[in-house]
Amino acid sequence: MPRLTARGIAFLVAAALLTVLAYLLERPELLPVAAIAAAAPLIALALIASSRPQLRIGRQLEPVVATEGEPVRVTVTLSGRARAAEWVERVPMVPGFAGPGRLPEIIAGRPATVRYRYWPTRRGLPLVGPLLIEDRDPFALALRVTDTQAQVAQLVLPLVTPLPAGPVPDPSTEQGQRTARSRERADDDVVTREYRDGDALRRVHWRVTARQGELMVRQDEPQAGPHARIVLDTQATGYGDALPARRGRPASSAGFEWAVRMAASAAVHLAERGYSVDLATPAPRAVDAPVADGPVGDVLGELAVIELGDRVADLDARSASGAPPVVAVAAAPDDETLTWMLAQRSPRAPAVALLVGTPARVVPPRTTGGATATDPSALDLDPVRTAFERAGWRVARVSARSTPDAAWLALIGEGSAAPDAARELLVPHG
Repeated sequence: MPRLTARGIAFLVAAALLTVLAYLLERPELLPVAAIAAAAPLIALALIASSRPQLRIGRQLEPVVATEGEPVRVTVTLSGRARAAEWVERVPMVPGFAGPGRLPEIIAGRPATVRYRYWPTRRGLPLVGPLLIEDRDPFALALRVTDTQAQVAQLVLPLVTPLPAGPVPDPSTEQGQRTARSRERADDDVVTREYRDGDALRRVHWRVTARQGELMVRQDEPQAGPHARIVLDTQATGYGDALPARRGRPASSAGFEWAVRMAASAAVHLAERGYSVDLATPAPRAVDAPVADGPVGDVLGELAVIELGDRVADLDARSASGAPPVVAVAAAPDDETLTWMLAQRSPRAPAVALLVGTPARVVPPRTTGGATATDPSALDLDPVRTAFERAGWRVARVSARSTPDAAWLALIGEGSAAPDAARELLVPHG
């Protein structure tokens, strides 16, 4: 709807005051001036109301699948009919819009093009648009803001950092030399699950059944190539800096965002080395997650929309079948989640864990003779890390300020991520 601007309202107020003064001071010559002051904004309002734009919007994004923090070029094509006006477009970036800019007059057969760039600040499926057109009269007494309502969703992936050679071996050296045919037929490449009533007996995988001690069936057809698994803690209780969801916004955590970026970087790194990668989380994930391009497009798509959540069922603490390399990323998981994460690794598989931030637990001091004393040798400052190490994992606790490549190198004792985390461990807890 068209409306008056502050200037237009001021004209009406001035017209009212002039009318009152004309009668109080008995100066009838003020009445024509008051009439003009009142008519000007009303005429501007009628002009704006009669010139409603009629537009068709087309929008092109480059790249179509973006990465957080990297620029996206947007081209908006407008065709139809509209007066020259100002425009702004809502985008998922602070301060929340692109522009303002000047839109030329649009007539039939002569479309206009608007171009701009924006930098998505967060992964996910944000909406680009709508384009808002602000039409004013020449004297800025009235305006109309037209919402074109045309929006497009863009997939924004977490930032991926190239990782150097690290603690996960290449597929060719993971379990010795194997022929291509034997690798294609390897039992570890077959995904199995428990037998359910109604399953066909022809799908029973007898070797896995004998190894597991219970009836197991093939869930998928055997796939060629070695597998790797990314394990990511997605529970809000596992991140001490997690903020609860509010006003329609999901729960957020800087530590969790670092963990997502680390998981994405590890997934791409493993895929480049020839692994097919799957993602495991303790909390449910979206069933209709988008899929990006590339060998780990499904994993990156899930990581783009994954959010902090709560566990809705008991976790299966039985050891996972097969022996794929496992990369776990977490902060301070609770005991049940920690047990589940440890179970994702079979005894033969290489496994690494990256823990971000400081440990969540504080070991209480012991009391001696009425005085409080602490024996440093008796304290376990990081019980989560200790649990991983005792289970045979290679572990590094890193700072959330560390880059993923530095954290990756910390797993083999190189880089600067480990010293940063060590200094954080010495910070006293309030």
